Order: sequence, then structure tokens, then C-alpha cells
Amino acid sequence: MRALLFLAIACSTEADPLERNGETGVPDTDTDDSGDTGGTPAECDSLAELPLKADYLSGFTGAEDFAFDAEGYLVSIDENGNLVGINQGGETRVIVAGATTYGAGTRFLPNGDLVFCDVTNGSLIRVEMATGATSVVLSGLEYPNGLDVGLDGFVYVSEQSGGRVRRVDPETGEYTVIVEGLYQPNGVTFAPGYQTLYVGSFGAGVVWAADRIADTTWTEPRIVATTPEAPGVPPDWCDSHPAGDECPTYYGYGLGVCADDGSGDLDCADATDTAACDGLAIGGACTTSRFGEPLESRCETGTFGLFCPRTSAEATEACEGLGEGAACMMGSKPGTCAMSFEGVNACWNYEDYYAAIAEGCADHLEGADCETHDDVYPSVGSCTDGSAWGMPGLICLAPGAYSENGGLDAINTDECGNLYVSEYIEGVVWRFATEGAEAEKVSQLRSSWIPNMHWGNGRGGWDTQTLYVMDRDRKGVFAVPVGVGGHGDAYEPP
Repeated sequence: MRALLFLAIACSTEADPLERNGETGVPDTDTDDSGDTGGTPAECDSLAELPLKADYLSGFTGAEDFAFDAEGYLVSIDENGNLVGINQGGETRVIVAGATTYGAGTRFLPNGDLVFCDVTNGSLIRVEMATGATSVVLSGLEYPNGLDVGLDGFVYVSEQSGGRVRRVDPETGEYTVIVEGLYQPNGVTFAPGYQTLYVGSFGAGVVWAADRIADTTWTEPRIVATTPEAPGVPPDWCDSHPAGDECPTYYGYGLGVCADDGSGDLDCADATDTAACDGLAIGGACTTSRFGEPLESRCETGTFGLFCPRTSAEATEACEGLGEGAACMMGSKPGTCAMSFEGVNACWNYEDYYAAIAEGCADHLEGADCETHDDVYPSVGSCTDGSAWGMPGLICLAPGAYSENGGLDAINTDECGNLYVSEYIEGVVWRFATEGAEAEKVSQLRSSWIPNMHWGNGRGGWDTQTLYVMDRDRKGVFAVPVGVGGHGDAYEPP
């Protein structure tokens, strides 16, 4: 999802160097765990003047999400898939080696256990922090991404390609779908009091809200916030294409199939090829098809069990044993390990991708249907003016495939009820004071990839009135001094 746009744009434009303000780049070495950060909470009606300058702390993982533990460690998944804790003094401890290939949403349960989204396997994982033992709470999730933990101890997890949010019992794995019909739901958070759930869209630039009627019954989602120049929710591909046609499954890429969703309407359904790996083991050679042509691949595991990816065996083998973002080689051609639309780590070359989106519209008119024959990010789409990508002529883009605006990633609320979101590519943290209010720019950060943000917990120098924003570009953390605390967590460190 994010890997495609991040890598494509990062490679097509010259990024500004990271600016480090004031005492930036110098970790806070305060290890006082008393919870007293020395500040006085600001009144909600006299918040600090915006925009705010952010300090910068180097030496962290650049993970999709993170959580602060009771000892002042920032806990997250590193580039090698290990669950680690790093404190402001630079001390690192490995909690679970090889926890996942690609992790996302990460939060503590009220009892101190950790839960995180295993994107690769479509699972919600629980970690017993005292022992490092892991267990699968729930599998079969379609791109589990954002999550939060309610005061009820249940996990609220978004499925980005499933368009829904589930309320999951971390003890039994039993769940209820409480919100559905969303476009690329990503970040999840609560308002103070935990009676309203907010969900951000990665691509549409909108935030939905749903109110609790009962634990398993919530109101229909409503749009309560829209970022500047947001593209909005794009039309559903299958509204204008017949059953059986290929369709884009993700934010601008991926291959599914238009199928009846059970109500008589067509939706873009998953088309994972599990049959091709019947009787085979992980790594076994398999043959699937892509755009109607045979493709030699190798069996991998994912949301739907063992399957044959629609990515070549050569591309997946080139990233075997490597983490996402690592350098790789396809023969003599360099690339970057990136997560495919089916959750497989594969070697991707942005020049090949640019060539594929251009070739998809060769001899086509603007608006015509087209195909992008990329090995890692294949898709169907429409021929579109390529000027936004700095390309001449027409290029093949799926609905929602490109906008520098609207990629909402992180989401959180403060103790005053203000809503905060981070915008991918733009590197902006926005704030909304009320439903329908105009966005206020909290801080412009020198990063294109700021996937999550949390308030400090008062341990190990993590200030309770500072909003910490992960920087995946350079593996650090921005510290934004908002001057008020967060809405409170289900986990209260002892």
C-alpha cells in the first residue's frame, strides 16, 4: 500500500534533507519514571499557537506503529521483523526475534500484554511481555493495519482491504464487525470517554466516526473530518465493470475480481490463488496466472493460508531473508524489497514500474481501461494524464492511485477532544477541533512517511504533553510539543 507510493515518489523527486530544530537529534536521557514531566497541563481553551516546531530523536526503528512500555522503552517491529524495545538512551532489547515480516498496529492490553497486526499473515498477534511468548488471537484478516484497545479490553482493528473494523476479544479471538463499507480504513482511535471511534482513510483524506450504542452495536459511520485538497472516496471500479472482470484491490493497485457481495451488488473480491499450492509446501514451485497469462511463482503463506502469489519467483527469492526496504538484486538490476499487494516481500524496481504504467496506455485514449504489468504492483485502471507523476503522455492508474494528498496514516485524539491525523507524502500533522471543522496545521515534518503517533506516558523521558510521531524515512521520532495530554490509554503502566 504505502510502499508503492512512497518508493515511487521518493525516487521521482529530490527529498529535502531532514531539518532538526533546536536540540534535535539529541535524545532525552531523562530516566525519571515518576511520570512527572515537569509541565503544567495547558487549558483546552488556550492551546499553543500553531504551527509547532518539532524536535527529533534519532536511533529508532521507523516502524509502522509503536507503543510505550512501563520502563520507558518504545516498543515496535524493526526492519528485520523483530519486536524490540529502544529507550531514549539508545539501549535496545529484543522481545521477540522474528515476530513478523511486516507488522503494523501495535498497542498494549490493560494487563500489559502487547497486540500487533501481522500484515503478512493477516493475523492479530498477542505477546506475553514477561516471556516473549506469542499467540495468534485471530487470523484471516484482510490487511490488518490500525488498531486501538478500548477500556473494555477489546481490540479494535481495521482491515484496510476489507473496508471494516472488528471488535476482537483478545482472550478468545471472537469478534464483531462494528463498522464496514469504508474506503481503505487505516488508523483507529477513540475520543475521550471511548464512546466514539474514529477511523482514517488512507487515500480519501477523510475520517469517519461511529458512536457506541452497545458494545457490539455502533452507529453507521459518518465523515467528520476532511484534510485540505483531499481527493475523497473514488468510485468503485466494479460499479462500471461486469462480474468476472479484474479490479484493483488496494489503494491504487492489486488484482481482485468483481463478484456479487451477497446483496446483489458487485464488489472487488479477493482472488488469491490457493488451489495452485494444494499438496505443496512453502517455497514450492507453483504456476498461477496474471492478466490471463501463466506466471511461475513459489508458494507463500498469507491471510488465506498457502497460496501462489501473482509475483514472480525471481522477485520473491531476491528478498528471501531480507526485511522490507532492504536493497536487493534481480540479476544485474538493483531494487528494493517491498510488500506486494498480496503481502509477499519481493524485489521491486521503480523504473520498471514507471515503464509499466506508461506501456499500459500505449495506443490508448484518455479514460480507456488499461493494465499495469508490474511484477510487484500489478493493477487495472484508466489512462490518465501523467503530468502529476512528471511523465509525458498517458499513464495507467487505478482509482486512488496517485495523490499527494489524502493518505491519512496516523490518528489520535487529545484530552480536549481534538482529533489529529498525519498525512502521508505531505508530512503534515493536522488537527480538527470539532466535527466538520477546518483542518489546522499542527506541524510540517520533514518526512514523507509518518505512519503513527502517540502521546508519551511519562516514563523514560517520554513527555505526557508531547505527541511523538514515527519517521519511517530516517528511522527516528519527531517530538511535537502540543502542550496537552492524550485521551488516555487502556493500559496504565504500574
